[in-house]
Amino acid sequence: MSVGKLNEDLLFNTIKTDADNGTTNAISMIKKGVPSLSNEQCSIIIEMITKALATESETDKVSLVVTAPPSFSINAKTTRNVVQSMILGAQKSILITGYSLSSFFSDLVDTVIQKSQCGVFVKFFVNDLDKQPEFEKIIRYKGRFLKVYNYHQEDDKMSALHAKVISVDQQKTLITSANLSYHGQQGNIELGTLIESNNIAKQLDSIFTKLLFLKVFTEV
Repeated sequence: MSVGKLNEDLLFNTIKTDADNGTTNAISMIKKGVPSLSNEQCSIIIEMITKALATESETDKVSLVVTAPPSFSINAKTTRNVVQSMILGAQKSILITGYSLSSFFSDLVDTVIQKSQCGVFVKFFVNDLDKQPEFEKIIRYKGRFLKVYNYHQEDDKMSALHAKVISVDQQKTLITSANLSYHGQQGNIELGTLIESNNIAKQLDSIFTKLLFLKVFTEV
């Protein structure tokens, strides 16, 4: 796309290069396309564009995440790939909830344990731990960097930790209807969103921190 004699993409790239290198090539480019502008006016335009580009780069990104039959073609990320990518790529922290965990998730359970042993801080929130034998291995390895928290309400048997969430490095958060099971990751029809936002990830962490403070969860 171009405006007059200015190529927008080329101008944006030149502005970025100027910012990195301390050069002023964008001014001459603008003046070549619009000769009537002064250097000061060009500088003001460049400053406005720079701020707009910075705002764009900081904008939260949201992607659709889907579990669907293999024969179903859709232009979206798959739940299984997103879950694997997030856990494998985690460098500092993992917050994960488990309403239902099956043996299908065993390989990633091993990865979560290995991550914790390498200093990645893992917080695993579990629904009614006594009814989920697949968590036994995680519990065996709980420690300084692998915390397990149980949700169990004696007063209300129907109450549950039903949220399915994975958040890594306080940067990326997956909120989904899919459980950590074969059908949740591959067999069912499930929908979710991958949110790339520091603010959302921090809000989520704050919610669970407050729930811990209120003793809604019990550390195992």
